[in-house]
Amino acid sequence: MNAYVRDLEDLLERVGDTHRAAQMAAYMKHNFEFIGVMAQPRRAQFLQWKSMLPKEIDRTQAWQIVHECWERAPREIQYCAIDWLLKWPKKTSQHYDIHELEKLLVNKSWWDSIDPIATHLIANFAIQHPKYFKDVAKEWELSTNFWLHRTLLIHQLKFKKQTNLELLQYYIRTFKWNKEFFIQKAIGWSLREVSKWNADWVCTVVEQEALTGLARREALKYIG
Repeated sequence: MNAYVRDLEDLLERVGDTHRAAQMAAYMKHNFEFIGVMAQPRRAQFLQWKSMLPKEIDRTQAWQIVHECWERAPREIQYCAIDWLLKWPKKTSQHYDIHELEKLLVNKSWWDSIDPIATHLIANFAIQHPKYFKDVAKEWELSTNFWLHRTLLIHQLKFKKQTNLELLQYYIRTFKWNKEFFIQKAIGWSLREVSKWNADWVCTVVEQEALTGLARREALKYIG
């Protein structure tokens, strides 16, 4: 195991709680193992770990550390990897970063990892490298992996009035056939955010795309 990853796991284990770990595993449908570290103490341990890292670390090595965090069993280690990625300078993203992020999206996939990666890291990449992301997004659209589809649906979630509404509706139309809970939830969630500033457009899309069930309820939640 990479020494930095071992250090991180050791720090987390110091504040772990086996009873809490069982509760957390149950909440996540027993998809993952947990050490039993809640968000606040986890972030405190993460900051301590981050201070131990070399000030100048090669990006390739940094990605190796992230991927090794992803290989470890405890879910909190993946949370810390995401926390670290969120602190990388936004304007220094490289084209290959999107392929490294894709590996995280399709491995150990669940909403708790997908959503922060999509709405922050993928979102930032799309802003920094729009032409390159367009090609990658087309590959994801044609993929059979619904987590990549969810990513496309929600990556603009925090764009507010900068949201490309035409693109959002295109993805809704493309993926609405899939009744998977996480897809229908993503459709509704993305529309609900837009409804905060363009309720008329949301109502129009709900009717044009004949949305029903969860997607419709979530989309119209703030509208009535």
